[in-house]
Amino acid sequence: MRRLLTWTDTLFTEVAALFSFGFLVCVSLQVLFRYVLEEPLPWSEELARYLFVWAALLAAAVTVGRNDTFTISLVAERLPASGRWGLDVLGAALGVVFVLIMLWKGTLMSWRMGGALSPVLQISQGLVYAVIPLSALYMLVHLLVRVVTLLRVGPSAEAR
Repeated sequence: MRRLLTWTDTLFTEVAALFSFGFLVCVSLQVLFRYVLEEPLPWSEELARYLFVWAALLAAAVTVGRNDTFTISLVAERLPASGRWGLDVLGAALGVVFVLIMLWKGTLMSWRMGGALSPVLQISQGLVYAVIPLSALYMLVHLLVRVVTLLRVGPSAEAR
């Protein structure tokens, strides 16, 4: 399972990097055409926004998988190993609850927006919103693996 997650982490990271590069190209073209050539491109802002959202959520899913999210460790550093373990389990469990809500609401939104077309590119808004349940599902898999690992090793081992 970990080998598959490592492979998909790499895939998600590379796709996010590609989308980030596409975002950079779109914004650069937008600036060039609007301010230098004085002929704005109608599609560049919309495509840049969609690429940015997809890149950010795919990268966020990988970040959750690597347990590399922003934390304030002021309390955790002062706890014994069992307290840190309990805090890790609680954090992962709350993460599971959050991504379940994200998966549920993101799926509803994606389905609801499936018939709507974007104003300029004329692509399904459901496709744009599909990154929400996709990234949530990926985060959920990683978080469940983390919870199972933490419960398996127990409070005596450091499972980070």
